[in-house]
Amino acid sequence: MTPGLQPVKPRSALPAANWRSLLLLLSGLRRRCRVDGDSMRPTLAADDVVIYQPIHANNKLLNTGCVVVIRHPLQPATLIIKRLVAFSSKGLELRGDNEPASTDSRHYGLVNRDQLLGIAECVISSTHSKPQG
Repeated sequence: MTPGLQPVKPRSALPAANWRSLLLLLSGLRRRCRVDGDSMRPTLAADDVVIYQPIHANNKLLNTGCVVVIRHPLQPATLIIKRLVAFSSKGLELRGDNEPASTDSRHYGLVNRDQLLGIAECVISSTHSKPQG
């Protein structure tokens, strides 16, 4: 973490997707990304689908504490979902909510703002589709 900055405590879970978010997704105004791994637990679980709003790097919606979708800085074909801890003109500092299981800015440093794809708005939880029992 950048010296002098305090870690951002994870916010509550992202809201569940509703008819409005699904309509925005179907109309192309939102995008989706599937969670792979445990780096964002307990906020997000493996196989959850995050619906995110595409934004530009200088968008005013970008705030510390929000969950973002970005291109992996070392593997640009891979998308990752992390929490924004800090940002400046030099780049974005990202962390997973489950730090022991997360590869994030502690490993690859600040991420270029051009890698930012969007801000997570809601989630389609994988646990709802799994049979109980």
